[in-house]
Amino acid sequence: MPHSNIEYAIMAPILLLQVLFLPVATGWMMDYWGTKRMETTLQDVASHLGTTVQELYYSLNRDDVLPGEVIHTLDIPEYIESTPYTITSSSLQIENSTAIDLHLELFQQDVTVRVRNILGSNAALNPSSFASNSPTIHLSVEKFVNGTIRFSFGGR
Repeated sequence: MPHSNIEYAIMAPILLLQVLFLPVATGWMMDYWGTKRMETTLQDVASHLGTTVQELYYSLNRDDVLPGEVIHTLDIPEYIESTPYTITSSSLQIENSTAIDLHLELFQQDVTVRVRNILGSNAALNPSSFASNSPTIHLSVEKFVNGTIRFSFGGR
């Protein structure tokens, strides 16, 4: 019978630790996975926006395309898991190119992503910031006579 007392002395603290530790560890893992899932979704939106910018630039940066304006309605989600996000655009001149940076951030969350597109020296950007739940989010691209292609993000 002395063996059963030793078993209880060893197993009781282990069982108690499992009862306390497992729910806490599960909560931590679910928070981590939830954050990573939102970050991945936000990165997909940023990649989609970056690809749209590149496609519009390469489509308009040809000699046979006349000056004018193209307004492209963006098909991005308004919310990521019931949370809106902000999109901030900025540009930077790098040697003979223009870099357009997009910064996406979930409201009241510590989830941010960035995407950078390197375009030609004739690209320009009106820096802007807007919320994802703005009505009719669009990307306006204007081609000028001198060949400059100016991008503007915003909601109407």
